Amino acid sequence: MARVTSRLLLLLPALALALTACGGNADPRAEYVEKANSVCADADDDFADLTQPTSAAEFGPFAQKTLAIAEQAQQELAKLTPPEQDRAELETKVLNPFAMLVEEGKAFAEQVSAAGADQAKLLALLPQRPTAEKIDLEFLRAYGLGTCADAIELGT
Repeated sequence: MARVTSRLLLLLPALALALTACGGNADPRAEYVEKANSVCADADDDFADLTQPTSAAEFGPFAQKTLAIAEQAQQELAKLTPPEQDRAELETKVLNPFAMLVEEGKAFAEQVSAAGADQAKLLALLPQRPTAEKIDLEFLRAYGLGTCADAIELGT
């Protein structure tokens, strides 16, 4: 009986390793990156499909559409569960600044819509345009979220 028990104990680590290799434990970071990049790829496609405004009157609707895409992506990313060991860094460098960017975008889109076709008002708003400068794009790329970095650059 002692031999059987000792053999079973020797087999348990091998069995655990085999189960892990077969997908028993998915890598939380790889899973998060895959899901986040999917969200960002959809946003990137939506940004690319936007028709650039050709008249002052088209800037308000364009700003609203851009904001809607960014807000949807931000909400979908916020629903994802980042790996625990990376959560604080992702929140500080990406998720929280992205949420702030969306909030700034709401205020800006309202101002652009209120300006209507008034070119002078629109030009005065241009320097107030929200930017993604607070989002760490280098961190995104290094983390494996290059699609997200590209979508953020395209959307701002």
